[in-house]
Amino acid sequence: MQHLLTVYVHLLATCMAIGVIVMTDMRLVAKLAGYRVTIPPPERFESRMILVATATLVLTGTALIAMGLAADPRYLDNPKLQAKLVLVTLLCVNGFALHYITFPRLARARTVASWSMRDMLAVAAPVGLSNSLWMYCAFLGIARPWNFTVSIGEVLGVAVVLFMLAFGAVMLGLRFAARDEPRHDPDWIDSMKARLGDHAPLGSYHRSFADSPQDRPL
Repeated sequence: MQHLLTVYVHLLATCMAIGVIVMTDMRLVAKLAGYRVTIPPPERFESRMILVATATLVLTGTALIAMGLAADPRYLDNPKLQAKLVLVTLLCVNGFALHYITFPRLARARTVASWSMRDMLAVAAPVGLSNSLWMYCAFLGIARPWNFTVSIGEVLGVAVVLFMLAFGAVMLGLRFAARDEPRHDPDWIDSMKARLGDHAPLGSYHRSFADSPQDRPL
């Protein structure tokens, strides 16, 4: 019963963390529909929720490992579990990078168009790593067929591929957000912004934007 309750709390903490991350991501994606986009750091409540969820996952995960070792001394010989421990450690380290490198940059409230490549990498790398690892570690928690059947290299290799995909997606999103105003000859970025933001036709939007001095870029 104790093991079952620990697994249940572990699952609840995972769901809470992923739910907050998805909610935050969706809100940020919605901001990309506009121009002169600024990306704020997560709200304090969201950050605290992630912190509580992470601490709960570490505590319950440690308890589950202790129970596993008590039942089977070879419990940690599972390559999938070894890889998951590496990834969870990396996830915790990445959390510090987010809070002490990425979020302070976002708090400057500068438009994405003014970011340097260094700024973009400081955001895209930890954000992509966070999103990919949270989802992947949750998957590893239920991937029982992988127990003692896949190598640690294979598990970590999948993590690298997922990170590269997430990193590319974030960089593409930042490029999308870096558009300060619609072009005279709208391209796919302007078209997507118009669709996502439910704007008026691009031509009329551009005219209204250009005819409003207070709305022009400084």
